[in-house]
Amino acid sequence: MTEKYIRLEHSNPEHVDWFVVNWCLGNTCNYECSYCPASLHDGSKRWPDPSTIKKFIYKVKNHYFHKNIYFEFTGGEVTMYKHFIDICKFCSDMDVKVGLISNGSRTIRYWEENKQYFDHVCLSFHPQFSEQDHFINVVKCINNDVRTHVNIMMDPEKFEFCIAVANKVKNCGNISMALQPLIHDFGDTLFDYTELQKKIFDKQHELISKHIKFTKTFDYYRGAMKMVDESGQSKISSAHRFISEKTNDWSGWRCYAGIEQLIVDMDGSIFRGWCKEDGKIGHIDDSKLELPVQPIVCTKSMCHCNFDIMCTKEKVN
Repeated sequence: MTEKYIRLEHSNPEHVDWFVVNWCLGNTCNYECSYCPASLHDGSKRWPDPSTIKKFIYKVKNHYFHKNIYFEFTGGEVTMYKHFIDICKFCSDMDVKVGLISNGSRTIRYWEENKQYFDHVCLSFHPQFSEQDHFINVVKCINNDVRTHVNIMMDPEKFEFCIAVANKVKNCGNISMALQPLIHDFGDTLFDYTELQKKIFDKQHELISKHIKFTKTFDYYRGAMKMVDESGQSKISSAHRFISEKTNDWSGWRCYAGIEQLIVDMDGSIFRGWCKEDGKIGHIDDSKLELPVQPIVCTKSMCHCNFDIMCTKEKVN
């Protein structure tokens, strides 16, 4: 069935009611992971002015007034931005949900004091720099109050160590988790993984995720996707599985990036997705900015970003 599916849709139908903005606020980071391009951690881009950020949040809320709004902020390491908590408080006042992607390196005190402003936290464990005990303590600090997802960045040279960390993190409970395959320069080529390592990616739900215990429930705004064929039969898959199996080609399909999501790059440029298909929409400080109203037909040979994959797609006749 999956080879002949004609539509990729959200496995949770409520997710179509959410509009998600993934915003890379800057490239200042306290880590310099070898698999991360220098442009994402060298601090060469200034953080944006907080008033400009607030104006763009207001514009998105007005344009996509028929949807619930969720902003997911990334870096660099976004918690290093001195105005970040102020922005989160502004979002709360605007009834805009807030998520962030972080390496979790800030102090336990930081997370304890500020978790009230977060709706979702995605913590990424980077084996070259993350201190596992501190990382696990951060997970334990927030996982009963905030929807928490953990990505284990699977460096093939530290694969066994990453698996050991994942097994410790799963015992925290009340989290979702993914063993995240790495892609060279966030392009089209996976790192060299052994056949055994590839099997572990494929079987990670059975090996790890299904053993995570939950005592809390939280809202979430993106998740697994459902492949639907002409007869209405369907199969659910995840973004990381599409990538690891190299089944992430939807060229020629109609994509709802721009209708269900936007991205903002570290220089303030706005695109439909990290694929940057259909070109630059505009800039956050453009007073005459016009946001999308129609989907587009994709021309890319690979959808390499989890965020872009978690967006409705339809096969064009």
